[in-house]
Amino acid sequence: MNKLATFIVTLMISISFISDNLFAGGGDEQILQIGLDDAIRMAIDTSEELKIRDRRVDKSEGAYRQARAGMMPHIDAQYMYLYNVDYPSSMKLGDYDSVTGITASQVIWSFGKIMHAVDSASKAIDARRYDREAGKQEVIYTAKLSYFTGLLARKTLSITESSYGNALENKKLLEQRSYGGRSSKYEILRMDTEVAARVPTVNEARAQSGTATETLKKVIGEESPRGVDLTEDFKEEYGELDYEKLVSAMYGHEPSLKSLEKYMESAEANVKSKNASFLPTVSGFTSWNNIAAPSDSTLNGNETGSYTFAGIKISIPIWEGGEKQAQLRQARMDKEIAILQKKQLEKDLLLALKKAVLEYRQYRANLAANNEAVGLAEESFKQTQEMFASGKVDLTDLNDAELLLTNQRLNKEMTLFNINVTMAKIEKLIAGHYEKEDAVRKP
Repeated sequence: MNKLATFIVTLMISISFISDNLFAGGGDEQILQIGLDDAIRMAIDTSEELKIRDRRVDKSEGAYRQARAGMMPHIDAQYMYLYNVDYPSSMKLGDYDSVTGITASQVIWSFGKIMHAVDSASKAIDARRYDREAGKQEVIYTAKLSYFTGLLARKTLSITESSYGNALENKKLLEQRSYGGRSSKYEILRMDTEVAARVPTVNEARAQSGTATETLKKVIGEESPRGVDLTEDFKEEYGELDYEKLVSAMYGHEPSLKSLEKYMESAEANVKSKNASFLPTVSGFTSWNNIAAPSDSTLNGNETGSYTFAGIKISIPIWEGGEKQAQLRQARMDKEIAILQKKQLEKDLLLALKKAVLEYRQYRANLAANNEAVGLAEESFKQTQEMFASGKVDLTDLNDAELLLTNQRLNKEMTLFNINVTMAKIEKLIAGHYEKEDAVRKP
């Protein structure tokens, strides 16, 4: 039983790794039947992380509109109520005057400061959208992992229950032999021990199946206490991978890389904008004002009323305490950081893809061996049962044959689980574009 117990412990650790916060459930409500695509869709629809990233896209769009506002006309209205403290007697002012006015201004030329700022904000929106897509791929991967873990847990439960059934069948064979006087009390006691030892294993597998189900329900946002029925099974055949096409698909579609590319472009445009801020800004403006004097003013009609003027303003930055220099340095560092992050991510993703492809090929080769081993173990167990019934082998041989069959079945399911999880990793790295790129060749 050591190998079987070790497998169950491994499964427990695997399930515990992906289940962070579980909630209790039960009842006799209608069973929810879902396939893998259903689980992915539900996980995407209920993901708080994707909703957060959507808000970040909205925020970046607001920053873009703010930057673009610098290219539009600006119109201001003003009202001033003046107290003339002291003035030359020739001006003939009263103690109080009021001035109402409207001023309109329009930037004519800023040497690219506003244009590059708008371009930078636009690229930042694209980066956030790719970042949102990267989050979506992570949600899809999590949903697949939870689904496959639940499927493995149920397969494990089925196999352990079958093992328990085989033990009961073996016990019946022993009882039939004991009628003929060919079985000792030691053999009967040992057979009872074998049957009893399988009960905790079945209970543990049942508990882990329930835990995996609750984890999947959390991932897909299912809060009702009803049970879940997984309608899809592991496939039995898997195609070969074309590594070169997978690499091409990764560089062409992986959203995290695309996001950093846009961040680099945004940072480059921001550097150009900060460089342009050292140059003059040319603006056109016009203003309308109305002066109204109170009744005690000595101003005559020619000195009150409205007046309008227009002109060109050239603003030349001379000294601002190093503010623009600091902003330029920050923009340059942002660009350097984006470049280094992209290089680092490319290396990490390429290594992850290479490891995943090697693992996939290894598991795929293991699957062929597992299928053969299961077939041989089934045949061996049947023959051993027949030989045991006729007294040609002892109880130890019978139990060893049954445990060998159980372990080979578990090994096969674990291999299928590893293949599907590894394939899910690859699909995440290439953003699910392996079919379009024909990176998987059918067997």
